[in-house]
Parts: sequence; structure tokens; C-alpha cells
Amino acid sequence: MISPRTLCFLHRGRQVLLLHRRHAPNAGMWNGIGGKLEAGEDPFTGCVREVKEETGLAIVDPQLRALLVITVKATGDLWVIYVFAASAPEGTLVPSPEGDLHWVDATQIRSLPTPADLAIILPRILDGGDITVARLEYATEDAVDPIKVEILGA
Repeated sequence: MISPRTLCFLHRGRQVLLLHRRHAPNAGMWNGIGGKLEAGEDPFTGCVREVKEETGLAIVDPQLRALLVITVKATGDLWVIYVFAASAPEGTLVPSPEGDLHWVDATQIRSLPTPADLAIILPRILDGGDITVARLEYATEDAVDPIKVEILGA
């Protein structure tokens, strides 16, 4: 089954808004804001919606920075994740049912438990440049380390 998703990294300078996830997949890990696309929804609209739902912030013009194709061997699931970056607008964060939101200095992210793909893509996302395309394969949905990682572009 193919599951299209979005992931967005809001930033203010070198500060990045991360979500400490409560639920699977990646429970207990830190990641950007995002989720599944709704039927008929394009990735840009889905990104804006997910950010609003999970943070209360209304972003404008998110920039596509990466495309991740993730396969899960145990289930045969295929996730296509559109990864965006956006400047964080002013405003007050609202509590998210998905986890706790925190502003984190980009230099400290490597010291946090994150999905394996985050260390690969985040520097490319924050520093601009070409869109990164990566393919990762995991044994299970909850696996911490990928079996295979391929950077296909940028």
C-alpha cells in the first residue's frame, strides 16, 4: 500500500521546530511536523494543513526540499514523504495531540533520538540547494536503523 505523507521543518534562523512524537511510527523520537495526505489533497496543501493542525501556525509557501521513498519489508508498505521547509510565522504554538513541540538549535538535533533519515536529509533541507531524493528500506515500521539507504539526487 502506498501512503503519501508530508513532513515540514519550520525554522527561525537556526532554530527548528520539532515534535517529540507520542505515537507510532517513531514514538519517542523527534521529527518535523507532518502526516498523511487526505484523499485528493496535493502535498503543498497537506503540508500547510498538517502544520496548522499540529502547531496552530499558518505557514505560507512551504518549499519542497526532499522526497523520501521508504519501504517497510515486514508489511510491504511504501511511504512517499514530501519534505518541506518553511519560515515559521509569529504566533503561539498550540498543544499537539501528536507530541510535545520544542524549538531546537539545528546543531543540537544530532544529539536527539530521531528517525535515521533525519540525519541524512536535515542538513540538505536547511542549507537550501537542490531537492534531495532518497530511498530507505526498513525491516519493520518501528525499526530505528534502515537496512538500506540510497541518496538518488542532490
